[in-house]
Amino acid sequence: MTDAYILTTTQNYVSRTATIHNPTSVRIKGKSIVQSTVTIHGTAPIQIGRYCHIAEGVTIRPTVVPISSDVMLESAAGKHEKSIQLIIGSHTTIGTNSQICSLSVGSNVRIGKNCILSQRSKIYDCCIIEDGTVVPEDMIVPPFSRVAGVPAKVVGTLPECCGSEFIEECVNDYGMFVKQLEGR
Repeated sequence: MTDAYILTTTQNYVSRTATIHNPTSVRIKGKSIVQSTVTIHGTAPIQIGRYCHIAEGVTIRPTVVPISSDVMLESAAGKHEKSIQLIIGSHTTIGTNSQICSLSVGSNVRIGKNCILSQRSKIYDCCIIEDGTVVPEDMIVPPFSRVAGVPAKVVGTLPECCGSEFIEECVNDYGMFVKQLEGR
């Protein structure tokens, strides 16, 4: 079973069936898990924190913004838009088949299955994005928020202790994953 994953020097487990476009632009800090059929588009730098879990079928791509509002103006390369660095904080879990195109996702965030985080959205620390939620373009999700719906709305708040609970959960999940992989 360990043949299905590549173990990096920083103790990340990356599935051999994951696709990372321009891997030199993707930095995973350590002890994170990238499962099968994940696609990461490194058109701009992408930084993923420690103890993150990216489930099967997730697509991660940086936000794209116009270089100028004047459509007649082109850059030297002939492009009208550019990608912006995407940062995903530590101890964050992204559920199956979700699509991430945000400016940033904070630390201690739980993103459910089949979610869409649209262009230029920003998720602060200690948030839960419920299954099937669509976070619209330019939405900012404040810290300690529970978000659900299409389009997303803040439907509740989280206690301040959730950050330490999320950290403990991610560390435990990583340990369990490694034990299962090694057949212990």
